[in-house]
Amino acid sequence: MADETKDKKNIWIDKVHPQQAAALKKNIEIVESLGGAGETLYEIRESTNKARSIWNKGGPDMDVQQDKSIAGPFRDVPMRLYKWKNKPNLPIFLYLHGGGFKLGNQLSNDRQMREIAKEWGGAVISCDYVHVPEHSFPDPVIEITAVVEWLSKEAKGWGLDGNSIVIGGASAGASVSFGVAFELCTRRPNLIKGVVSIYGVLDDNLNSDSMNELGNGDFIFDVNYVSQVYSDYVQSSDRNDPRAFAVKGDVTSLPSAFIAAAELDPIRDDSIKLAKIMEEKGHPHYLKIYPGVMHTFFTQSNMIDQAKICISDICDYLHETIGTG
Repeated sequence: MADETKDKKNIWIDKVHPQQAAALKKNIEIVESLGGAGETLYEIRESTNKARSIWNKGGPDMDVQQDKSIAGPFRDVPMRLYKWKNKPNLPIFLYLHGGGFKLGNQLSNDRQMREIAKEWGGAVISCDYVHVPEHSFPDPVIEITAVVEWLSKEAKGWGLDGNSIVIGGASAGASVSFGVAFELCTRRPNLIKGVVSIYGVLDDNLNSDSMNELGNGDFIFDVNYVSQVYSDYVQSSDRNDPRAFAVKGDVTSLPSAFIAAAELDPIRDDSIKLAKIMEEKGHPHYLKIYPGVMHTFFTQSNMIDQAKICISDICDYLHETIGTG
């Protein structure tokens, strides 16, 4: 039995693309150069932000790249606006970073946001949201819902089209994005035109095939870490709320979705399950599984070709869903 388990593990290890392996090695070197990942949450957050700033070097320059904020229910919500060309009335892609609901900010994917803004041609807004432990579910959903509603009324002042909004994010940010879509589907069902999920936290199943196959710690994180992330963010009484885990909801109330998954991700099957539910309901969606890469591959678009492909796929979806202005 031990040999069988080892063989299964080796099968997955052998699937790791050399670019993904090189990116993992580089990230270790970056963190070490910063003095380590840190011990306290404050130190871990600081180290993560500094590492991301190194990863984000290079990439396209924007006509418009502005740090902004709007008044929210808990604080002034920080965000960064990107326009490849400063045209009026541009459609909006509102992006939410990943980080286990605890880490990251509106600058976490600065390079990827610039790459999307250039290739797509619309306006990208990368937005922060309140984090655990200071805030837990549903506070991030409430905060970003307020942002979307503000944009729908006031975006014209920023040269944007508040009637053409797609929301999306990576990992925890994808969870919050779907949460906002569910929050708005009853009172403003046409406000969001689409949802983008990049290796999203969409289910609380810790016994999926992908978790059993990949959740041993060799592929970024392990099942114990994931379990703790979920427990910190969502109380047991809220586990069936679709604003926390999208697979729990009526997907037919949602706009269309682009669902990106990493082949070597312990939570890969979250995305597959949501796509299957949408398929069974005849709901418009796109599912793509990117081979040879792990959770976080999107953040390494300067090294990993599959991240570049994912960016292009997102741009195609944005163009089909809300045009380019």
